[in-house]
Amino acid sequence: MTIAINMLEDNSCNKQIGALLDNEDNQIKIIETKDLDIHHCIGCNQCWLKTPGQCVIKDDYKSIIKQLVTAEDLWLVSDIRYGFLNYRGKRIMDRIMPMLNMNIEFRDGWMRHQLRYHALNIGVLYRGDGNQELLEEWCERCAKNLGGKSLGVISLDKIEKEVVSCM
Repeated sequence: MTIAINMLEDNSCNKQIGALLDNEDNQIKIIETKDLDIHHCIGCNQCWLKTPGQCVIKDDYKSIIKQLVTAEDLWLVSDIRYGFLNYRGKRIMDRIMPMLNMNIEFRDGWMRHQLRYHALNIGVLYRGDGNQELLEEWCERCAKNLGGKSLGVISLDKIEKEVVSCM
């Protein structure tokens, strides 16, 4: 299953997101975060120590992390602020720690946390003035930390311009 977490201020592009990610072999689920209450990670490590695999913060993120456990691909759809994901994107990725185990292992020549569940591939769709190179490197690192691969970083603005220029 593919999950796209839509963190855009304007949620009007779900059709575009669905069309971009459409794949006959895969079910796509788009999760809207605009009206969800998602707190920031407080770094308590309770998701590793006290309640393994579950964040102790009681908010709307609980339903998201449950779906990530069954997903193969995660697409983050975000507005860009200061060249990077908006605050919702930062919160989503900071709170993904329950997907990992506190134990460390060497993978790909790097020291990484062991996976609690399975590998998760990560991609970014963004709108705004993003630093493409930085986003690609960040996406690659996050995917590797979660045992997966980068699905790529795509500017929604560039795609919209290409579609308009083709008409």
